[in-house]
Amino acid sequence: MNASSSFIALAGLLALVGGCEPREAAPPSPIRPVLSVVAEEQGSDNQAFTGTVEPAVSADLSFQVLGQLISRKVGAGDLVAKGETLATIDPTALELAVRAAAAEVRNRKAELENARASAGRIDALKASGTASQSIWEAAHTAVDAADARMRQAEADVAKARDALTFATLRADFDGVVTGTGAEVGQTVAPGAPVVTLAKPDPRDAVIDVPDWMAGQLSLGQPFRAALQIAPDRIAHGLLREIAPQSDALTRTRRLKIGLSDPSELFRLGSTVTVIGEHGSVPVIVLPASVLFERDGKPTVWVVTPDGGKAGERPTGTVSARAVTESTDGSDGVVVTAGLKAGERVVSAGVHRLDDGQRVAFDGDEP
Repeated sequence: MNASSSFIALAGLLALVGGCEPREAAPPSPIRPVLSVVAEEQGSDNQAFTGTVEPAVSADLSFQVLGQLISRKVGAGDLVAKGETLATIDPTALELAVRAAAAEVRNRKAELENARASAGRIDALKASGTASQSIWEAAHTAVDAADARMRQAEADVAKARDALTFATLRADFDGVVTGTGAEVGQTVAPGAPVVTLAKPDPRDAVIDVPDWMAGQLSLGQPFRAALQIAPDRIAHGLLREIAPQSDALTRTRRLKIGLSDPSELFRLGSTVTVIGEHGSVPVIVLPASVLFERDGKPTVWVVTPDGGKAGERPTGTVSARAVTESTDGSDGVVVTAGLKAGERVVSAGVHRLDDGQRVAFDGDEP
């Protein structure tokens, strides 16, 4: 190759290189600002719940027969003694039933006397040899049948008289009336509550707690209850009942705490603040907004800080992590597995993130 050819080739190569512009690097993905919270452990023993003082023994008293209520002698708050009349229904129909049953007894008694007299005459005829064995047996069979009908009629009288007592509703025990379910003039059905009667003692403090917390409790654990109108008045008690099923709407379970010797200020219906005095397993409580669903499982975005510059907003990357959670009965969730105390999770915009995405977050938010 001569010098002229080499020059031409070099010029072409330089032109080719000069015509290619340098490729620009792809811009980095934008850092998205997010709200976040730090997972912190909480114990159920330091949580207070508002409840009421209720009777441990309460009964809805009702009539056993249909009737129109003609009197109700007590109202809410009245103290009554065992056997005291609380209400009555119209006894007219029941009284007529007693009279009819008594008349039937008299009729059956007359039939029995007549059958016995006939049997006596047959006995005399049989003794003289003028009555056959079959006639004698028939006469005595008639006596037995009349006697059975007599006994049935007497039983009907006793039943009618017993039903007449159902027209009067009486207290089964000494107690206080906590409610009424029917007014004078109303027709009440059998079993329909008319008066609610409660024993003043023993008394319970009744509260509703999140389902997850109820799972940590066992019967006999200690609690203390303070009156809201007098917080210095304290009553102690032991857990005696845990509702076996949570409420369908609130997802809470009811606890009944038997109070030990509460003062007279702990009246039925009083509002109390109840706090557990037992040890508890720490749990992580977070706002419900941290959760989203992935593959049918509750999931959170966990933020891994990457160490930003001093004075700048902290940054990090997010990764999805499945957790086990339970509602706390309000607007929060309890994470029972999958998350550790101190880890940071995204609390807003969880449906707009991707695995590995960089985010910027503020300082520690409780």
